[in-house]
Amino acid sequence: MAIEKTVSELAEILGVSRQAVNNRVKSFPEEYVEKNDKGVTVVNRAGLIKLEEIYKKTIFEDEPVSEDVKQRELMEILVDEAKQREFLEILIDEKNTEITRLYDQLKAKDSQLESKDEQLRIKDVQIAEKDKQIDQQQQLTLTAMQDKEQLKLELDEAKAEVEEIQSQQEGIKKGFFARLFGGK
Repeated sequence: MAIEKTVSELAEILGVSRQAVNNRVKSFPEEYVEKNDKGVTVVNRAGLIKLEEIYKKTIFEDEPVSEDVKQRELMEILVDEAKQREFLEILIDEKNTEITRLYDQLKAKDSQLESKDEQLRIKDVQIAEKDKQIDQQQQLTLTAMQDKEQLKLELDEAKAEVEEIQSQQEGIKKGFFARLFGGK
């Protein structure tokens, strides 16, 4: 008894639409397709094997799968696993490279921060030194102003004494008649 499946049966087994299977079957060579007693298009065993390869699904559930198909499926699984492993290794290498790059960047940033901290410390010392110098300058200016005021007062007192002495001396130098008549 030949194994044959209709398009509707294949669509149900493969889990795709009847139209998709019908389009696929129409593109098959005549050796894979036949008409049954009722005139319905059916796919013969060779066509079913071809559909198994295309859709990667088993159509013959009750029949044992040939050793060739088993070997092919096993090889595909092994190849897929190898590709996945290779892909994961590439991803891991890329991520490790990125981690290394970021780590180096962090080290550079840390170094820059340390340098900036040192510069700020130096600037703080310089500012403190300038503040001290300004304070000293203000104290010197205050002292100088006080000294100036003191000297001005002493000068004013000295001028007053000199004027007094001069006026006394002028009074002594005047002759008798000048004093009497008020002349100079």
